[in-house]
Amino acid sequence: MGSRATEATAPRQRFLNWLQQPRDIAALAVFRMAFGLLMCAGALRFMANGWIERLFVAPEFHFKYWGFSWVTVPPEWGLYALYSGIAITAAMVALGAFYRVAIISFWCLFTYAELMDVVTYLNHYYFVSLLALILCFLSPHRAWSVDAWRKPSLRAETLPTWQTWWLRFQVGLLYFYAGWAKFETDWLLHAQPLNIWLPPHTGMPLIGGLLDDIWVHYAFSWFAFVFDVTIIGFMLMRWSRPYAFAVILVFHVMTHLFFNIGLFPFIMVLSVLVFFDADWPRKLLRRLPHPPRFSAPIATPSTPMARWRPLTTLFTVAVLVFCSVQFLLPLRHWAYPGTVLWNEQGMRFSWRVMLREKSGALTYHVVTADGRRRQVSPHDYLTEAQYREMVGQPDLILQLAHHIRDSFNAQGVGPVAVYADAMVALNGRRARPLIDPEVDLAKVRDGIGRANWITAPPETVPPLHRPLEIARHP
Repeated sequence: MGSRATEATAPRQRFLNWLQQPRDIAALAVFRMAFGLLMCAGALRFMANGWIERLFVAPEFHFKYWGFSWVTVPPEWGLYALYSGIAITAAMVALGAFYRVAIISFWCLFTYAELMDVVTYLNHYYFVSLLALILCFLSPHRAWSVDAWRKPSLRAETLPTWQTWWLRFQVGLLYFYAGWAKFETDWLLHAQPLNIWLPPHTGMPLIGGLLDDIWVHYAFSWFAFVFDVTIIGFMLMRWSRPYAFAVILVFHVMTHLFFNIGLFPFIMVLSVLVFFDADWPRKLLRRLPHPPRFSAPIATPSTPMARWRPLTTLFTVAVLVFCSVQFLLPLRHWAYPGTVLWNEQGMRFSWRVMLREKSGALTYHVVTADGRRRQVSPHDYLTEAQYREMVGQPDLILQLAHHIRDSFNAQGVGPVAVYADAMVALNGRRARPLIDPEVDLAKVRDGIGRANWITAPPETVPPLHRPLEIARHP
């Protein structure tokens, strides 16, 4: 009996020992510096481009994430203080100055900023928040940092293997789900929405003349699918890693040229650096004409995990729970009928990147207690940018309906009923109702349950080279 128990625990112990194996700290130290610099530049760019005013100051109404209605938008001076704090803490992370305080502060500030308004949601900002959260528990500041300079006892040349593989898991998960999300008919069989997005770029040098051809749209669609589902596998193999990284660079340069998606290509190129050998920065520096001298990394037991020995089990369980949630969260759309591209239930936080083009027209109808009917335009409450983002997202249509209800009730004309006339086109199809026009949205409660007030998805196939048709009703 005792021998069988020993045999059963042996693989687990070998696995735990492997997670504790020391790896050169150089790669994670460079990742820390690049991450901090990119986030600092992003925050400064956000302020310099006037996005604080356009996205947060100009709107009178802000959409909230379910369960996070308590997150409020500060006044303009508070917004500048918030994004200045993001830039400063990101710079401190890059320098490795008071790293633990800096990265935790960065995560809190950045995540708060992303929770202020749903219409500002971007997959790569969510990804940044996750990377920052993971970095809160890693120790890439123990080398090549201000902290290591001012506190020699903190210095280390190695870190345990689990620190690298936690980051690899999160990066790999993004590519995995981004790839398999493309395994659906609109993307592979109808080349949508690339059939809509590529033709406007026909003026590009060299390849612009090809971007109006149907076969190019299909080629790009299939290449993106194969790229996403296979690239991490190639990055895990040493022999194919340089070629895979070259393909990654080309892929993200192309996405940067075709689409206005900000820091996304840069974040994705940075993230795959964790798949290279742990000592790649030292090898690169040795190729310089006058390379710096490095002592060989010495494995020491003074790793963060060793220090936290009393909390090892609890910490391991917490990491496993985190990884399990990240793995399961993108699958929640299977709990809802229809397609997630239409009903949006399970769309966010699932790495379904650039899979749908929605456009539409929305009008609300308010019926007062005495039976009078009044037409209300969303433009009375939203900026044009907010309107374009929310018109195809049912939960946001519901939120604005509740705001309209509350506004009318505050005027003393309530209780009122609110109905939505939402005509939406998905991936070039004819526009059709997204919301059941007979449902009083004032009585509908938002939540994670099935939204029966959202109509069934369109059954027609999307056309090729047909302009979006938006039915506008008075």
